[in-house]
Amino acid sequence: MSLKWWRGPREEPSAATAGPASPAGPSGSGATAPEPADAPDTQQDGTGTHDTHSAEVATAEQGVGFAELPTAAPRTGPLSPLPAPLLTGLPTGLPGMRADGGLLRGRWIAAASLTGTSHLLHGTSGQDVYRYTATHDGSGLVLVVCDGLGSRPATAQTGAGLLASYLCEAAAHITGQRMAEVPQDVLREVLATGNAAVRRHRAAVLEPLTDSDLAATVAVCWLPLPAEGEGEDEGVARHALTGHAVRVGDCNVFTLARGRYEAPFPAASEGPANVVTAYLPCEDPARVAEYAPVALAGVDAVVVTTDGLAIDLFDSPSVRTWLASRWSVPCGPARMLDSLRYRRQGSHDDRTALITWSAPLDHIPRLEP
Repeated sequence: MSLKWWRGPREEPSAATAGPASPAGPSGSGATAPEPADAPDTQQDGTGTHDTHSAEVATAEQGVGFAELPTAAPRTGPLSPLPAPLLTGLPTGLPGMRADGGLLRGRWIAAASLTGTSHLLHGTSGQDVYRYTATHDGSGLVLVVCDGLGSRPATAQTGAGLLASYLCEAAAHITGQRMAEVPQDVLREVLATGNAAVRRHRAAVLEPLTDSDLAATVAVCWLPLPAEGEGEDEGVARHALTGHAVRVGDCNVFTLARGRYEAPFPAASEGPANVVTAYLPCEDPARVAEYAPVALAGVDAVVVTTDGLAIDLFDSPSVRTWLASRWSVPCGPARMLDSLRYRRQGSHDDRTALITWSAPLDHIPRLEP
């Protein structure tokens, strides 16, 4: 399934408006779509594990504001100043901001992760983790994001970090030949290997904890690289311009081409907000895994995200426009962090984006810091 959006004309963001008109979607209607209001808080009902982000955030936004560095990032919806953030006292807490930018096997990779306001206002840890690697045979890049469940505030970020690291370790052994033959099987094997490694670690080091204490959603994306000594055009033709992705839960993958986004996985199904029914580690990762090919023909960049950012990309025209303009060329860590500083009514979750651009370095016109 492929979901498409077209970027509309750039509009000046305003804190007093609900954002610009929606760009033409698959139907090409271009109808105006209002930004959704805050999702109601949810309670445990036995249907799944709830990643709860309290509705108290909405009222907490009425607190006293604090000084922030200026940014052109948009603000959509009726927003009040945020109070000063609270640091977590958890020894397992993650830094509130993480960012990277650099070359890996001739491809520029940039990433940023910001702790969501739902955590900052309550002094709990963000739970998003990203990792990346190149396969040992040089056949591809691997991008991984994990999102620990908020219903396990003291331990889920540990599970997300372990899972991301073990998945990258397993994915480094992927070969281009096997990916050309059975990509779905290969990625499911990577998930199974990473899942088993986390469970062994838990049993050996974290014995009081259960699988659900370390629960995290995940997306893994493998992207082809030309073989050493092989021309760019030859390498692209060899892999038929296709990457491959697998996920458990609601993380997602997007491609960006001339301001248009496509997603190989659908948006989370309609229903209560923040209900997660699939996560790792678990007894049977193959049962909860979803696979999708990633079409790369004409693509400028591939973006792997956790659900806090994926939801905004699916639902907000102004966020899509803003991020398309920021990511139109490769950028460094500072620009990546600033790109995620937009504010949107109801958007309180952690935001993580891990991106690689298609053009090799000698084709990049300029690099933003």
